[in-house]
Amino acid sequence: MLIIFDLDDTLIDTSGCITPVKLEDALRRMVEKGLELPDFEDGLELLKRLDSTAESSSRSLAEFLEILNADSSLLEVGIKEVYENIPEDLPVFSLEGAKEVLNELALEHQLALVTIGKPVQQMAKLKKAGIDSGLFSKIAVSEERNKKIYYKKIIEDLGYSSSEVAVCGDRIPIDLAPARELGCKTIQIRWGRGLNSTGFKSDVDYVISHLKELKEIISSLMTFSIF
Repeated sequence: MLIIFDLDDTLIDTSGCITPVKLEDALRRMVEKGLELPDFEDGLELLKRLDSTAESSSRSLAEFLEILNADSSLLEVGIKEVYENIPEDLPVFSLEGAKEVLNELALEHQLALVTIGKPVQQMAKLKKAGIDSGLFSKIAVSEERNKKIYYKKIIEDLGYSSSEVAVCGDRIPIDLAPARELGCKTIQIRWGRGLNSTGFKSDVDYVISHLKELKEIISSLMTFSIF
């Protein structure tokens, strides 16, 4: 079976160890570029509160600037700081059990990774988290929010039918809906952005809170499959 994973808030704890740091960096950078704040700490608290329910940091930054009636050109400054300027010394942690689950699944299945972001940054995060990139037969990093074309290409390149593929991610519209359209089984991990992800529940076949639950699901799919 082919199992395709998302990276952020699926294999690594982006919302826990990266996002809070980068939101503060982004706010400081926007202030440097002219954003007026009565109180920095109050502004940061508001931004983090908005981000806790947002689909992405770019959305929370946009809403934050709109609330402040600030110059919209500052949005690009904030987004660049969040997604591109990740310091080398910033620690990145994998989700609990991620490395063990990947190692076990790789013994019997093929694994792939499809993630959105800057290629250099995404691969650096994977390495920092201590996840072996060699476990994945295919890795695709896209700067666009369209995963469907990458799912389709990986499935075809590795010679699978969509019924032999499971996709695991946190966000329903971005990670899972495109996979469901192709006929893949979909598994949502309720972590980080996934805790507030909106979308059609019909696009989700399984919901997990811990990656260790994935092994039982994959085993069940293999038991009742035709291959």
